[in-house]
Amino acid sequence: MTHQLLLAGTLLLMLAAAPPLMAASGLVREVTLSSGGLAEVTLAGTVDGDATIALDVRADQIDDILKSLVVRDPGGRVGAMRLDGEDQVEEVLRGVPFTADDLSSSAQLAGKLQGVEVRVESGGRVLEGRVLGLSEREAGAETGTVRVLSLLTGSGALESVRVDDGLTVTIRDPAMVARIAEVVDVAGRAKTSGARRVEIALSGTGAREVRLTYVVAAPVWKTSYRIVDHGDGRANLQAWAIIENALGEDWKGVDVTLSSGAPVTLQPRLHRRTWRRRAEAPVPVEDLGMPDLDAGTLAARPAAPPMPAPMERMRRSADARYEAAPAAVAAQPTEGDVVATFRLPHPVDLGVGRTLSVPILDTEIEAARIALWKPGQGPHPIAALMLRNGTGTTLPPGILTVYDRALGYVGDARLPATPAGEQRFAAFAADRKVGVRAEAKPAEVVTRITVVDGALRATARTREETVYTVKGAPDAARTVVIEHPRRDGWTFSSPARDGETAAAYRLKLDVAAAGTAEARAVLERVQTDTYALAEAEAGMLVSWSALADDPALADGLKALSRARADSQAATREIAEIGERIATITTEQERIRGNLGVVPKDSELARRYLAQMGTQEDALARLGTTQDEARARLGTQEARVRALIAELSGREPRP
Repeated sequence: MTHQLLLAGTLLLMLAAAPPLMAASGLVREVTLSSGGLAEVTLAGTVDGDATIALDVRADQIDDILKSLVVRDPGGRVGAMRLDGEDQVEEVLRGVPFTADDLSSSAQLAGKLQGVEVRVESGGRVLEGRVLGLSEREAGAETGTVRVLSLLTGSGALESVRVDDGLTVTIRDPAMVARIAEVVDVAGRAKTSGARRVEIALSGTGAREVRLTYVVAAPVWKTSYRIVDHGDGRANLQAWAIIENALGEDWKGVDVTLSSGAPVTLQPRLHRRTWRRRAEAPVPVEDLGMPDLDAGTLAARPAAPPMPAPMERMRRSADARYEAAPAAVAAQPTEGDVVATFRLPHPVDLGVGRTLSVPILDTEIEAARIALWKPGQGPHPIAALMLRNGTGTTLPPGILTVYDRALGYVGDARLPATPAGEQRFAAFAADRKVGVRAEAKPAEVVTRITVVDGALRATARTREETVYTVKGAPDAARTVVIEHPRRDGWTFSSPARDGETAAAYRLKLDVAAAGTAEARAVLERVQTDTYALAEAEAGMLVSWSALADDPALADGLKALSRARADSQAATREIAEIGERIATITTEQERIRGNLGVVPKDSELARRYLAQMGTQEDALARLGTTQDEARARLGTQEARVRALIAELSGREPRP
C-alpha cells in the first residue's frame, strides 16, 4: 500500500545568515595514546571569520568531549557548543499528538492529527476538512477489515474516506508541518549509525587554522621488549609499541605520541539527563567520587649499589647468531614529572580497526645475569637479568623476551615501569643448578629489669639469625641475590647486605663454580613489658630475680617472692578451711532433717545428737584455725606491700 504525506510549507535552512559550517571529519592531525586507556585527539582545519565547526562523533564519546574539549583559535573566540540531547526525541514528542512509530504510516499519522485541516485524495475521491480520526470497519467477507479516515468538512458534514493505495494527505497547517519536520529530523539523526553532531561556534576575523583537542576512550597501548644478553654485563634492548586505531576514523599522516604513566581517568555522565529528586526537607548531597587511596611513604632508599659482576659466560659458539637488527628510527622520548612520552618519528597511516607495532627504543643497557632467590619458592633460585635503566627516560611496563647472544631464546620476563637511573630484576627461568637452604635460629634475652611505682619493667632483646647456605653450579660461577623479608619494628644487619626493597633486604653472594657460600642475616627487636608487682606470682618473681643484674634488686625480688609465696599459702589455707566448714555445715543440715522424723527417745536420735556435738567441736577448731590463717595473710600482705614500696623507692641501677 502506497501512501503520501505532503507537507504544505517550506523548511528553509538560512545558511546565508549563519556562520559558515566547517565539517571536521578527516581532519585528525595528532593522537596521543595514554596507558590510562584514553586518547588525546587533535583536529585541525581552516576557518575564515565567524564560523561553526561541525563534529560528528560516536554517541559513546559525547560525555568525554563535553568533559575535555579545548579549542585553540589564534584569531578568535570560542562560543557555545550545541548538540542533540540524549533524550531529545522523547522531549520533542512531548508536544505532538503522535509517536515515533506513527511516522512509518501516513494514514496512521494523519489519524492522530485530530482537528488539523487536511486535504485527502484516495480512490478518486477528494475531501477537505479537519481530521476526526482513523478507525477500522468490516467491508464484507471478501474484503475483510479496512481502515477509514474521518473528516469534518467546512460545511459541517461528517465524511469518511477509505484508506486505499495511493492515499495522499496534504496538511494545511504550517505550524504542524514544522513540528512534524522537526520530529522527523531529530528521530532520523538519532537512528543513523549512533553518531552525534556537535557544533562549536567561533567568532573571529580573517583566515586562520583552528585546532580542537579532546580526550576519549581508546585501547591501552602495550609495550613488548626484546633483549639480547651479551654476557659481559651489557645487553641490547629494543622496545616495541603495539597500538590500535579504535577511534572510528582512518588515520592519514597523523602524528602519534605514546604516553606512559598512571593517570587518574574518570568517566563522566555529562550528556545523560540528570533529575534531582526533591523531598519536603531537601538535604544537599555532594558526590565526592572515589577518594584516592593513600599508600603512605617509604623511607629514603640508600644509593643504588653497583651492578653485580656478571657470572661467567656459559659455553657458547663464538658467533653472535642472535644479534637483533637495529631499528630504522626510534621514537623521540620525553621525560615529564609523572609521565614519559614517545613521539613516533614519522606520521602514521592506520585504518580503523587495524593494529600497528613499531619500535620506540633501541639502546644498549647494563644487564648482569644473576640467580634470584626468595623464601617460599623452593630450593632453586630464578635466573634473572639485573637491568639498570640508563636511557634517561622511564621505561614503560611490558613483557620482555630474553635472548642469549649465542644460544637464542632463554625465557620471558615481566618488566615493571622503571624510572631513569633505577634498576629492576627481570626473572626469566629456573636455575636448577643452584640450591639455597635457609635455617632460622630465634632467641630472646632479657637485658634489663627495673622497678618503678610498683611495676616491674623487663626489657628483652629478641634476636633471629638466619643462615643461608648456597650450593653453586658445578660448571660456572654465579652471583646469587637473596631477598630476606623485612619486619616492621626490627633492625637488620648482615655483611652481605646489598640494598633493599619495600618488602625485603637483598643479600649478594658470589659463588664459585662447584663451590658453596654462606650469608648470615640478623633481625633484632628490643621490647619492654611492664608487670604489676602486686599481681605477680611467686614463680615469676624468682625468675626475674635470676635475670636482674643489680644484686640488691635481685635480693629484693627474692624476698618479695618468699612473702608472696607465704601470702599465697595463707590464702590457700583459708580457702581449704572454708571448704571443710562448708562440708560440715551441709552434713549438719542433713542430720537436723533426720532428727525431725525419728522418735526423740530412740537410739538413732541419740546417735544423731552425738554426731552434732562432735561436728560443733570441729567447727570451733576450724574457726580458730581460719582466724589464725587470716591473721597470717594480713601480715604477709602487709609484708608484700612493704617490700614493693621498698623496691619502688630504690634508684634504678644505671
